[in-house]
Amino acid sequence: MPGYGYARASKADRTAFRRLVRHAIGRPTLAGVVWLLDIRRDPSEDDRAMQDLFAAATTPVLAAVTKSDKLPRGQRPGREGALAAALGLDGDQVIVTSARTGEGILELREAIAALLEAALR
Repeated sequence: MPGYGYARASKADRTAFRRLVRHAIGRPTLAGVVWLLDIRRDPSEDDRAMQDLFAAATTPVLAAVTKSDKLPRGQRPGREGALAAALGLDGDQVIVTSARTGEGILELREAIAALLEAALR
């Protein structure tokens, strides 16, 4: 799915996207959501609205915090913690990743597999 906060999308398109997400997270067969969040950005109003939707639907969430290679290594834990706290996520729901370096990709795959296994029980 495209980014719901994408700057070039019209307000109407973003509203339609939010409706689509509401419908998708209401599906009884949904194992969970992988939520992509840029480590360099503070949570937006749209991010907080999405978190509210996920919480209301009791949807399991994995937050893949992307673009970790764009920050110095020493700043990553602080940003990870700040994002988790701002969005009410537990530490085990947050995985710092980088597509460029491969950081966190194996952990993300394992977490997704665990979500799927839990859904099949």
